[in-house]
Amino acid sequence: MGAVDVSVLGVGAAGEVTARLLGSLPGIRALRIVDIRRERLAEVRDRIPRDVESLRANLGNVADVRKACRGADIVVNTSLPAHNLRIMREAVRQKAHYIDLASEGSPDPEEPSNVHAQLAMDDQFQRADRLAVLGMGIAPGLTNLLARHASRTMRRVDAVQIRVYGSGYAEIEAFPLAPLFSPETFLEEVLWPAPVWKGGRIQKLPPFSGEEEFRFPDPLGIGICYNVNNEECETMPKFIDPGIGFIDFKYAIAPRRKVFLENLYQLGLMRTHPIRVKGVRVAPLDVLLALLPDPSSLAGRARGHTCVVVELSGRDNGGRTGRRLWTIMDHDDAYRRMKVHATAFLTGAPPVALVDALLGGEVTRRGVTTGGGLDSTPILRQAAKLGVPLFEGEPGCARGRPLTV
Repeated sequence: MGAVDVSVLGVGAAGEVTARLLGSLPGIRALRIVDIRRERLAEVRDRIPRDVESLRANLGNVADVRKACRGADIVVNTSLPAHNLRIMREAVRQKAHYIDLASEGSPDPEEPSNVHAQLAMDDQFQRADRLAVLGMGIAPGLTNLLARHASRTMRRVDAVQIRVYGSGYAEIEAFPLAPLFSPETFLEEVLWPAPVWKGGRIQKLPPFSGEEEFRFPDPLGIGICYNVNNEECETMPKFIDPGIGFIDFKYAIAPRRKVFLENLYQLGLMRTHPIRVKGVRVAPLDVLLALLPDPSSLAGRARGHTCVVVELSGRDNGGRTGRRLWTIMDHDDAYRRMKVHATAFLTGAPPVALVDALLGGEVTRRGVTTGGGLDSTPILRQAAKLGVPLFEGEPGCARGRPLTV
């Protein structure tokens, strides 16, 4: 590809990282940042050392989405997953490549996650000769790329286990709960039914099911993990290996924080249906979200690490085999690098690695896919150049070595 125009839709904690890294990437002719918050647009624009167009837009409005995507060669959607389909439709209409961070699940255990509606747009992107990559943050995102990378050395993949250490254990002074990414998305992932791939089909399990003690790489040690709502279990069989027997995805959540989240749910504060309070109709979830801090405000205040581990077990020509791949970053390290926290950095950098690989002609696929359907090597290589720490080792190991890509 030659020089391109890029629109970044949503400049929250991760979107800021994406926009700032894109701003220093060769081959970006014009960069547009989009958000509904004027103050946030100005804040992020001032941190990008180049000319940037800023556009205030409501991404829930089709006309605003059209303005946000107009003229873009690449649309990077770092907004809420609820906007994905609306933005995808406009991206393909504009004949633009499309990238997002994550898809939306479903609160109904009988309903499929919304990622399937996005995957159904494959023919449209094929006809437009464009690529759409779903879930290119950290989890999903790096998870899919790492699983693809590890699976290449296996004759058969029997199981994939994904474990995330971050918001569930992060310490933020004065806050009993302070998600490091969209609070709305975090609560949906923790409190909605959790998909697990088993026996060739998806099973949805209750929130906080599957409790286990999991050993994370040093210096983290043991974290208490639970099944959560995330789409890798539903997409990895499509793009990595349809014969995978088992896939699960769990968050590490500190016991006292689990109790706190359960109490919020039992009190009805996750309900979206408005109730009447002193003559005013208000949704309980809106009240809860208004009380939680903006993730972008937590830079420099979060203590601890963000870590994502992908473990594969299966067979190669020598018999049973397994691999552990991971990324881990200290929040203080991320703050020293970009004045952000580790979750923002590790979520916002992978889309830029993909854009760089697209610009370099190293990614040529068209249609709709996830990172699991791409050649992971050039994207992981670019991610490492951007500063994403990547490691590999034996299953269960506490220490590893830098990932070879």
